[in-house]
Formats: sequence, C-alpha cells, structure tokens
Amino acid sequence: MKMVNRKALKLKPSLYLFCFLIGIAQSNADWKFFRGSPDMKGVAEAELKLPLKLEWSIKIGRSVFATPVISDDKVFVGSEEGRFVCLSLSEGKVVWEFKTDDIIEGTACATKDSVLFGSGDGHLYSLNSSDGKLIWKYETEGEILGGVNLFKSTVDQKLYALVGSYDNYMHCVALADGKLKWKYETQNYVNGAPGISDGKIYFGGCDAQIYGIKTETGKIDTTMDAENYIANSIVVVDSIAYVAHHGNRVAAFDLNKKSRLWEFGERDFPFFSSPAVTKDSVYAAGKDKRLYKINRKTGEGIWEFKTGQGIESSPVVSGASVFIGSGDGSLYAVDVKSGKQKWSYELGDNIRSSPAITSGKLVIGCDDGKIYCFSESKK
Repeated sequence: MKMVNRKALKLKPSLYLFCFLIGIAQSNADWKFFRGSPDMKGVAEAELKLPLKLEWSIKIGRSVFATPVISDDKVFVGSEEGRFVCLSLSEGKVVWEFKTDDIIEGTACATKDSVLFGSGDGHLYSLNSSDGKLIWKYETEGEILGGVNLFKSTVDQKLYALVGSYDNYMHCVALADGKLKWKYETQNYVNGAPGISDGKIYFGGCDAQIYGIKTETGKIDTTMDAENYIANSIVVVDSIAYVAHHGNRVAAFDLNKKSRLWEFGERDFPFFSSPAVTKDSVYAAGKDKRLYKINRKTGEGIWEFKTGQGIESSPVVSGASVFIGSGDGSLYAVDVKSGKQKWSYELGDNIRSSPAITSGKLVIGCDDGKIYCFSESKK
C-alpha cells in the first residue's frame, strides 16, 4: 500500500482526502482491508526485510480461510467454526472473541473504533474493536463469504460499509448504525470483496459480469461481460479492470471501450486468488501451482514461480518481494525481478488465507486452524 504523494494530492485532492479520512494514509502501515487498501491492489506500504522468523502462532479453530486484518497492534480474523477473534499483534494472545452461527470465510475491515465482517449466517457484523461487543448486525438473505470494504460519502461525509452476499446483491450500509443506504442486484452470487476506484465500486461474481457502481447512489455506471465467473476481487486502475477468473485466464478489460485488452493463460486451471497490481505488473496465482508476473500493458508473461500444490492464497507485493501461501503448506517470498525464491517457511497445511503485512511483520492464517505471525530478524 503506497502513501499518497504531493503529486497525487495536486491531481486528485478528493482521493487524498478520502484516503486520509478513513485512515489509509497512516504512518504505521496497518493492514485494514483484505488487500491492504480499498482499491484491492495487494501492495504493502511496508517493505519487509528478509529473512523472516516465526514470532508466534495460535490456534483459533479447525481452519482459517480468511485473511487477517491489522489495526493498532490488534489482529482481527474469523475461523471455519464462526469464531471471530481479536489477537494482540505483539504477543499473539486472544484479547476477545465473538461467536457467529456459521463459517467466517471473508476478510474483515477495521476502522478506528470498530471492526466489520460477514458470516455464512448471512449477517454483516459491526463490533467494538476494543472489547468485541456487538454494535449492530445487518441481515442479508444469503451467505456472506467475501470481504468488507469502506468508503466515505462526499455528500453527507459519513462512512459506509460494502459487502456482497449470496442473495445476489451488493449491499451498502451506514457504518454508524448498519442501516441500508442502497443495494444493487446482480444475476448470481457475489463472492469477492469489492474494490473502490475514482468514486465507484467494482466487483464481479458468479454471473461473469464486471460491475462498476456509483458509491453515492448505488446506480450502475458500467458493466461488462468477463465471460467467466469471478470468485475473487478485481482491481481497476484508470478504467482498466484486471481480473483473474474461473475460466483459467488473467485478463485486462477496458471498461470505457467495453473491450478486452489482453488475456494471459498458460494452463487450464482456474484462478481463485485475487491479483496484485503494481505500476507495471500484474501478479496472479492459480490452481496450476504457479505464481505469475505479467506485463500490465501487454499481458505478456515475464516469469513464473512453481510451488508444490495449487494456490488459492492471494499474492502481496512488499518492496522487492512478493509473498504468497500455497496448497503445499509453505509461505514463500519471491523476488519481483527474477521470480526466484528468496525465502520460505513450511506451515505444513494448505494455506488459503493471504498475507497481511504491516511494519516489520507478516500475519497469515492456515488450514491447520492457526494464525502465524512472522517478523523481521534482528541482526
């Protein structure tokens, strides 16, 4: 996640204000969203220095599919049994816990005073981040298996939460009281966490459509057929959507011209993990056991890194490294230039959770039901 510079402030003051007001432009580089920031780019502000060492681990359930989020020295994450926990980042101890009635697969979203997450029981929950007490819960008519996002209204200056549901709707509710602002109906399940770019919400789903929705009104701005269903988050930059979909390909779509710019795919295996997008590159990992670096402009493959099993964890770029978990049970750091392995650590079970990176630390969940925290080695 990159800090907004003065040039960006001059060109897009409203974007800078939006980022600052919801706590994204922060000095401690907290990881408050599924992909680190509301745009879902999967790029960490903090650059981790290798090698990493295991600082602590703690078992919170049977399996952990969700990606942890980090805010103010706290880690928030849910488990397969519907247990949502707050952990101390420095000590790895449970601070509080909250029980829901079904699986928590989607990633939470942290604010200054609250944490929000969806559950398979169909509810979006808002809890007090200090003590875990329920502030409100909002009911949808289907499972919520994707992550939560936030935006600040330019009309009433209030914060709103966004979440997709298996009731086929994208829901927008007020952060303060959980009251519905609007909801938008699609033609099938909505899986991935929505991303935000230039005042619009972008997401895909099982109806194979890419949607661009106006944040203030919930009205459609653009839609485009991706031709294959999307089980993850998409990234939109300058009206170009970068999608890793179930049709075994990574693709870039021009949403203004309603055309596909390029398509990349080496093998016929689907993509469940969300792509990471940097200035020049797209990083995508698939069930074919490989992490790919792709030229963002041309769609040409630059390198591939092979693991022992299929990958559902989403890659995160941190400085000169890209971090990824694999079905082979290992967490990897791969060199962004060469595609060579720089570091790895064997957790021993399938890793479907994705890395959450803050200053000097990386936190990730595992199918063994544990949360692992790694830190930079002090030399």
